[in-house]
Amino acid sequence: MSKHEARPGAGRHTSEPSERRPGSSDRRVQIAAARLRVVLDERLNRPTPEWVKRLAEQKLAS
Repeated sequence: MSKHEARPGAGRHTSEPSERRPGSSDRRVQIAAARLRVVLDERLNRPTPEWVKRLAEQKLAS
């Protein structure tokens, strides 16, 4: 490997599980994605599944 090639995983920050609430960032991503899906479905004039609408209505935890 030359000095200009990146090592696999180089530069990635991984936190220990005890440093953050389990799943909190995953849940925020799911809610944000659901909100985007609702907007996209409205613009494309297609139905949005009810479970996506319910997820999109949830409050993002900070």
